[in-house]
Amino acid sequence: MSACPRTTALVILLACAGGAHPARATGNFCSVSGATTASLGNYNPFAGSGFTQVPVTLTLTRYNADNGKTTRRVDFYISRPLGSPAGFDVRYQGSSVLYTQPTTHPLSLGSPPSGTIFNDFGGNAKADSVSLALQVTVPPATDLTAGAPVTFDIVYICDGQGGLLSVSTPATLANAITVQINVLSALQASYAGPALNFGEVGSLADAQASTVTVAGVVRVASSGPYSVALASVNGYRMTYPGGNPATPSQAIKYSTHFLGQTVDSSTGGFSSVVCSRAGTGGQNLPVSATLEEGGRAKTPSPSYQDTLTITVTPLTVPYNGGTSPCPSL
Repeated sequence: MSACPRTTALVILLACAGGAHPARATGNFCSVSGATTASLGNYNPFAGSGFTQVPVTLTLTRYNADNGKTTRRVDFYISRPLGSPAGFDVRYQGSSVLYTQPTTHPLSLGSPPSGTIFNDFGGNAKADSVSLALQVTVPPATDLTAGAPVTFDIVYICDGQGGLLSVSTPATLANAITVQINVLSALQASYAGPALNFGEVGSLADAQASTVTVAGVVRVASSGPYSVALASVNGYRMTYPGGNPATPSQAIKYSTHFLGQTVDSSTGGFSSVVCSRAGTGGQNLPVSATLEEGGRAKTPSPSYQDTLTITVTPLTVPYNGGTSPCPSL
């Protein structure tokens, strides 16, 4: 099913026969700070397009104590935490400068290596801030969270002037770069398991019914939270074409277990469940059905069946009702 910000309904047929260090405090050591105001626009992680080398300006500002102690030179690269979405690329003057922790990269003020950003602010009379032109790439299907900005750290070394001490061991400036991406609350869902078919039950007694269970999975992938509902056309009773599910001899009762709830003809409806994002990798939500009656005393027919409808709906972001991950396989 294609990604869309609309409700997805799944119809299931049931059947049977019958390493860097924290940044040092300013005052004695050189340091820098960063600021960005980049917004890349709308992004659907399930669509076939992303963003390619979008210009983003990083404003880098040096420490200036107003007493002659200022940061002179800085060499740095951009870092993102382990476990953050893969696929991003940040480039400066054609070279990638983004690394995933705990990966590190050499830094040098005397001979800056490729893959870093070097800047010489100059003497005290020079400007304290400089605008650095970056290019950000976000490929299709990157696992981004709806409603959440993307942040990066800066890992740097620097030297000072006017008596300000140098930083030769790489220091980290957390959340130095913030990229606003309007990630749509998009969703994909499908039934991914085997058919829920109890097989031949004509000779099965009621006492044996509870031993017969069939199971499958509902596959959900989403960038944001979503709700799940379950409904049965015949009230969790199978009947044959022309049969009446309200007539005991023409109906076979069963129960359904889904997302921590077990429902049947006597328990009433399924209570809708709200789940946190499944991610673009998705998750499998197990669903099972168990017979409550055998077919021995029922009207003979090779086609007893019922239809379960599972409705999966993406929710707007931010969602204030509270979410938790749905139980999955």
